[in-house]
Amino acid sequence: MRTALAALGTALTLVGACQPPPPATEVPGRELPSAPPPPPAAPSPSAAASAKPAPAPAAKPRWASCETPPEDMVCIPGGPAVIGSDDGPEGERPKHEVEVSTFYLDRHEVTHAAYSACEDAGACPKRIPATPDFNKPNQPAVPITWTMAHAYCNWVGKRLPTEAEWEKAARGGPEGRRYPWGDEEPTCQRMQSVGCAPGTTLDVGSLPAGAYGLFDMAGNGYEWVQDWATPCYDGCPNACGEACRGLDPRGPCAGAPTCEGHSDRVLKGGSWFWPADQGRGAHRRHKPMQTGQHRYSVRCASTTPTLATWPAVGITTPLPEPPPTKTPSAAAKRAFEAVREDDDVLKIPPCKNVHEAQHDCRDPQSYLLTNEPAQELWRPYLLNRGGAYVGIGADQSYSFIGSARSRWAFIFDYDPAVIRLHYVLRALILAHEDPTSMVDAMRKENAEAVLALTTKSLEADIRAGRIPADEPERLGRELRMWLGGMHSRYDKRVRQPKPGKVGFDWLATPSHYRYVRSLYQQGRILLRKGNLLTDVALPDIATSARTLGIPIRVLYTSNADDQWTITEGYRKNLRDLPFDSRSIVLRTTIDSRRVGADRHEWDYVVHDGLDFQRAIARPELLRMRDLEQEGRNHDGTLITIALPGEAK
Repeated sequence: MRTALAALGTALTLVGACQPPPPATEVPGRELPSAPPPPPAAPSPSAAASAKPAPAPAAKPRWASCETPPEDMVCIPGGPAVIGSDDGPEGERPKHEVEVSTFYLDRHEVTHAAYSACEDAGACPKRIPATPDFNKPNQPAVPITWTMAHAYCNWVGKRLPTEAEWEKAARGGPEGRRYPWGDEEPTCQRMQSVGCAPGTTLDVGSLPAGAYGLFDMAGNGYEWVQDWATPCYDGCPNACGEACRGLDPRGPCAGAPTCEGHSDRVLKGGSWFWPADQGRGAHRRHKPMQTGQHRYSVRCASTTPTLATWPAVGITTPLPEPPPTKTPSAAAKRAFEAVREDDDVLKIPPCKNVHEAQHDCRDPQSYLLTNEPAQELWRPYLLNRGGAYVGIGADQSYSFIGSARSRWAFIFDYDPAVIRLHYVLRALILAHEDPTSMVDAMRKENAEAVLALTTKSLEADIRAGRIPADEPERLGRELRMWLGGMHSRYDKRVRQPKPGKVGFDWLATPSHYRYVRSLYQQGRILLRKGNLLTDVALPDIATSARTLGIPIRVLYTSNADDQWTITEGYRKNLRDLPFDSRSIVLRTTIDSRRVGADRHEWDYVVHDGLDFQRAIARPELLRMRDLEQEGRNHDGTLITIALPGEAK
């Protein structure tokens, strides 16, 4: 049910899509090796005039170091790589140099035994049975389509390599070898191609290894990669161009699930069926994704040495509950409260259409309740994360904070009406020891008492100039409209919680309510008007968290950033947040195939924080939903991306 209420020229909706010496430290945030240093606080004009230039920060390594690789994988160190050729077919031209970040690649092609295990687990599509000569356990898993290859790599917590990654590994990186073993011509002792006995694939690893200790990078089975196919790199119609150049090229549409004008994916390395010349590292074969002939196989890659297999470690080995929080020191409180109100939110005009939000306009409706009905799917990943919480939207933040046992919480939103809702909830939470009595106080007939209580709680902020003097007046006009409806919905959550909500929803879980209340009592929850896209809210939060010496463990953006193209400012805001190895990002996306199907309208995404920051740094990533191709989809609703998991 949607209830639109007109107020101040804005529609208030109760159910709708979410918007878009220092103090003692806890576990410090681990900075991302390639992340830029956090921006300094802006000096006053007088200070800027007299300030001396700060020393340049120490240079950080350009490439991540190789770590111990997962079983049967090798590390391919970051650096330059030679791609393409000038003397081969047009599709390989021209020869050029790119840069490829450190990654990990399977030492061998995926075998029948390995793929069969994925089939048996119900995670991979069934193959057409291969003939007996091609079906031994240690032979490469042929026939296999691109979709099958993608599903298998996903199941083992890996991904398909990009064409640039695959070619770098095959050609020895900057050496640019013609073949994995060098520039010498192929023989049947070097690769399994047409004319080599026994006229079938060989067990993987039967022939000597090539560059980086990899086996069968030439011959045996053609190998699918992530990239969409193009007729050439440069110099022909529909060339790949810039998408195949620079740092970590990923081809057209960055290899996204769909790409207008493209229907074929790339295969590399030649096979037992074709001439040996097709084993050259530069060779490219293009085939439709659903082609699965008896010569197509795969090997998988990983960005990090930690594989995102299922189930995630956080589920199988829950984190211990953090110790109770205490009232922070005055210095810590000053650092926490240094986050500014973002005046920009008062200048953003409404968009033309309801449920629309863009860089330069906001949704004309206010969303005072979430319509993401299955947020409890995130509970196992939230439990006891600790650290700091950063989130937007309405009261769902309290369920996340209670589940994570966050030590500090920064709640902001670009819609002032949402933050005014939080002012009311803060006043009521502080006044009531349990959720039942708090909700009882929200009856419509209590509107004036609730307004008086909230107004009193805002006096200090008004005196300090943090919020406008007319804020209580604005709040009063809105509160009188929504309080009764909010009470009825909250009351159902307290007295008749839906399945799965007890233990997650802060209104259905007294221990979560008490925890949130204790944080408010200690001054550890901050409410601010703020915009994800500007240089105020997220940068100030990053500075505050670093000053406090605490990592941001949970970032919740709802579906706000799924509605617009990623800006460079937003990219930087996210990269500068102090994440560590326990940080996660929670997002939702609307799946257009399932709109109207209750909880299955949404995809619920949980992404490893450090991997998220690596991904967001890619300039070709323009839409958040494109990240989902690297995730694991569970029951068509929950998507996990790069979460460390149990080894297969």
